[in-house]
Amino acid sequence: MSSRMEVLLWAKRICATRGAPAHQMLEIPADATAEVAQQAFHNIARKAHPDLHRTTATPDELELVTAAFSAIAAAYQQFRSRMTTTRIAPLRPEDTLPRGAARPAAEPTAETGEPLTAAASAGQQMSSRALVHYRKAEQSLRRGDLPQATLHLKMAIASDPSSTFLRTALREVQSEVVKKP
Repeated sequence: MSSRMEVLLWAKRICATRGAPAHQMLEIPADATAEVAQQAFHNIARKAHPDLHRTTATPDELELVTAAFSAIAAAYQQFRSRMTTTRIAPLRPEDTLPRGAARPAAEPTAETGEPLTAAASAGQQMSSRALVHYRKAEQSLRRGDLPQATLHLKMAIASDPSSTFLRTALREVQSEVVKKP
């Protein structure tokens, strides 16, 4: 059987299983690691990416392959976001203090002098993707990399446009960028 026919059969099978769990669409075990999911996605992409079949497939076949590949890409993204979310340590209620409460000297505070509890409570309200970018921005700030922090905050805002906390954080970082030569 030609590789074109194999890809078309695969695409029909994937389109028929639309809505199935991500691990099932990627054909990996439910308890697979992120690395296994990545390897499975890369193997599929090597064989079935729509760009590989633009010259040999008819427009209808190409549309079918594109739909199947986008379903696989969405399943992979869903699997990765689930894995990323489960790796983040959950906040414990005893970790948060009331706003304005004194914090022990050993614990760090935000660059602005505001206790980290504001970030913790805002983190519980952010989407998981926005939270990932926000934490990357925090790491960049700790390293002193203001442009990278700005980028991650902008990406966090794109993931959670309604977050006033993220917009405030971005304004603060941008004001620091202007201050630094």
